[in-house]
Amino acid sequence: MAERYHSLRPGHVVEHLQDNIPCIGIVLSEESERLKVLTLTKRQIKLQRSRALPWTGPWLSPEDSREETLRQLERTNLLRQRIQDRLDPVEIWELLQGEVGEEGPEWLAGLIWTDPDPDHVAALGRLLLQHKTYFKFTPPVFQVLSREKVEMKLHQQERERRRNQLAQQGQALFRALWKEGSGASPASRPEPDPEIAEELREILLQQIADANTGEQASLWKSLTHGLPDQQHLALTLAQQWGFLPRHYNHLLDQAGYAWGDEWSERHLEEIRAQERQFSRLQPEEPERASLMSIDSASTRDIDDAFSVARDEEGGYRMELVLACPVLTWDFSSPLDQAVAQRNSSLYLPEGTSHMLPERLGLDLYSLRQGQSRPVLWVSLALSREGEVLSVSPRITWAEVERNTTYAATEQELDGPHPGQLATALELADKLRSNRIHKGAVIFDQKDPSIHVREEDGELRVDLEAATEHPRAQLIVSEIMILANSVLSDWAGARGLPLFHRTQDITLPPGYAGEWTDPVEMHQIIREMSASRLDIRPRPHTSLGVSGYAPITSPLRRYVDFLNLAQIRSHLQGDPPLWDEGRMESMLPHLSARSQAVARIQKFRTRYWKLLYCQRWCSFHNWEGIVLEVGDLVTVSLPREQLLLRAPKKLFGEKVHPGQKYRLTLGKIDPLNNQIKIVDAREA
Repeated sequence: MAERYHSLRPGHVVEHLQDNIPCIGIVLSEESERLKVLTLTKRQIKLQRSRALPWTGPWLSPEDSREETLRQLERTNLLRQRIQDRLDPVEIWELLQGEVGEEGPEWLAGLIWTDPDPDHVAALGRLLLQHKTYFKFTPPVFQVLSREKVEMKLHQQERERRRNQLAQQGQALFRALWKEGSGASPASRPEPDPEIAEELREILLQQIADANTGEQASLWKSLTHGLPDQQHLALTLAQQWGFLPRHYNHLLDQAGYAWGDEWSERHLEEIRAQERQFSRLQPEEPERASLMSIDSASTRDIDDAFSVARDEEGGYRMELVLACPVLTWDFSSPLDQAVAQRNSSLYLPEGTSHMLPERLGLDLYSLRQGQSRPVLWVSLALSREGEVLSVSPRITWAEVERNTTYAATEQELDGPHPGQLATALELADKLRSNRIHKGAVIFDQKDPSIHVREEDGELRVDLEAATEHPRAQLIVSEIMILANSVLSDWAGARGLPLFHRTQDITLPPGYAGEWTDPVEMHQIIREMSASRLDIRPRPHTSLGVSGYAPITSPLRRYVDFLNLAQIRSHLQGDPPLWDEGRMESMLPHLSARSQAVARIQKFRTRYWKLLYCQRWCSFHNWEGIVLEVGDLVTVSLPREQLLLRAPKKLFGEKVHPGQKYRLTLGKIDPLNNQIKIVDAREA
């Protein structure tokens, strides 16, 4: 074949590749490395000799007329096509695979036919050229690909076929959904194949969660070709398709936070093991000390309780107990990894999702009245001025005498027998005064109550002023700050590493105190930096404490959970579960998860507020107070607790902080967090 390949002369039938397709022709003349060839299309072309495929013949007489030559070429071409159609490329590959590495087409044809002629050789060559999955053409021979390479190519081809099918059906569906959502006259919506539909739903969910990387990004671009490049396009399409509800919380997906309690079903065996160990640990008689908890009426995960009384010297004796879910906890388990990922409970207008499995956080470890529970028991002695004299923590079991609410506490304080609540309020007042004396900055911002309800198949949002329980909330907040600060100091004195919230900043004189004016609060907040998570105790300036280690909410916050485990290990005489180096390495993930979950809390609450404003913006104006004046004016809506910005020209030339306006709001898009002041009139 090599000799025939190089000795082409006029009359020889040759083939060459044009756009990857074999084309047949006859040599009319030869000049050095170029051939003049007449093709079936009646064209004469100049062909590099090296471009001729490695099969030639038969030889046709150059004395025949042009028309006869073309008829013979046509007959030869049809004959080769008929021979090729009878060949099975997979059977040929199976015959050769593992036995032949690479060979020329004439040699390979000899394995199939006893005496192959040029047409048989050409037909086989054409076939092998068309099936690149099994054969690779490296002139003048064909490589027989290995089984591994063939399987890989088949897998890639199937993926490509599936991707093309997905893109074709997905494009048609997404365009139809977009037109429907845009109010265009509805056409018949194309229905993708069931498997394709399921894959498209998964792609939309991935896009909603911002998984737009690598191959996924390329596929998404293909699927949405011709559609607007909008931030929430995937969510809009999914809602229009109907498999996600209208007010779907996409922030959960972006943070990888599973709503509800279904996630815990994957860890049912670990939960049951905790319950079994709990029953074996429980003592016959828990400790009691007139302990009470104060929470909102809807709270079911009760993680703290206290009792307080005057001592003989006019000081105070406080017993504080914190739920202790870490006695038998395995910090290397899948359950722990899931809880760490959740990071904290979420309290949103549409409901609550708890950090721990509800069987543990709402039942097994919750400090329900009359139930024996494991606790961190902290005994505190305080002077008559409210200064801490001694701190004594221990791990034990306790029984809370009663669970009460903020509202009930207020009523009891107004009654004839307030009991220890009066003493607790007296102490809380002193604790707050002491913190202010040490530089604490306390803001009194009244967030509204947001109620989400269903009406005529639609979700409606109502905002109303929250019911205030100032004395009850003062008692709880001051006791919690006290506990977190004294345990920070206690652990620091013993070299026990904990996670701390720190805000080591210097504020100008006069900032300490309680603030209610929106303008003053805004100015102070601008001077402050946010607190951060650290492994070393440092001051928390705005709280007015020398150290602050969050520990009072171990059922609701993972950092508190970890701190409690560190203290438990120390109190039981064991080394710390984590040294400073290990805790330092944990900080990035803990901080990132905390920020991600806090973002859900912040922006989902704002979403419902904007939805409320959207509903009522056409019916009334809104009260706003100017906080800051620049190129943009910052305005607070005190009732709704919203901050807005708008161009200064809307407010006139004499606008100044503290000025009140009646505002007209418009162009409200809760999903994209957009709200505009379209008119401002001085009140």
